[in-house]
Amino acid sequence: ERIEELGWIYHTIGNIIPQTYDNYWSGHNFPYSESWDELQISFNLICFGLYKQAFTSLRSSLELGLLSVYYNINDDGHNAVKEWLHSRNTNEANTPYAKEIWNILLSNNNIKKFNDKNKLREIFNNLGYLHNYVHTKGIKYSNSMGIPKSNSQTFEPILLDQWLKSYADVISLVCTMHLLKYPISVVRFDYSKKFGIDIPNFGGLQEHGIDKISKILPENYLSDIEEIANEDPDTQIIITQISSLPDMTEEQIEEQMIHVDQMLIEHGNGFTKWLEIQEQL
Repeated sequence: ERIEELGWIYHTIGNIIPQTYDNYWSGHNFPYSESWDELQISFNLICFGLYKQAFTSLRSSLELGLLSVYYNINDDGHNAVKEWLHSRNTNEANTPYAKEIWNILLSNNNIKKFNDKNKLREIFNNLGYLHNYVHTKGIKYSNSMGIPKSNSQTFEPILLDQWLKSYADVISLVCTMHLLKYPISVVRFDYSKKFGIDIPNFGGLQEHGIDKISKILPENYLSDIEEIANEDPDTQIIITQISSLPDMTEEQIEEQMIHVDQMLIEHGNGFTKWLEIQEQL
């Protein structure tokens, strides 16, 4: 249940990375999606007793999760990510080192302010032990893990507990960094009143999403990020603009729902299959 909860929360974070006319299908969210894949791969590996490889995937997930914020720090990820995304033979295409990543991350006022109080960089440094699995720093970080083992994979509860803690720590840190980059994500607002069922991807989350994320963060994190959101000019401009929109009528929402069903029928398997699904629901 804990693994499932953490996984769904990380998946939810993907919804706060804005999708705009300029960046749609640009690959600006590729670092995040690849990070999400690495988390799932890590879980699959741990289920088969491949502990070292599972920790290695967690390290990749952490680095990619930070790269998601790094490349989008100035809201031009659709341009900044290009060289790296296409694996070109240029210096810009090389994955940056941790020091360079953090220099850019801390150039963001929200992240810097939060880091000054809550020591995010120190938390990242404490996760540095994951790097030891990548380069096999002795037997403790090897496939043997310092535990007498047979020549087959074995069930090791202690290693599972260690993995789950690392899994949770990685998700907590990467989620926090995204919330700080997009603080509108912690603003509680009923966006469905203004947009119906067609809420644009501008960074906002529904309240139930905020509640879920708050469960895995350290106690003061959410309140600190909410305070930052209240003082963030861009966040307040967006909320003001959305608040000024007229509320959707029930008829308009019904039209949206009908339009969605029409698209499912047209681009799916036709009316008969759509009707079967509706009856099952």
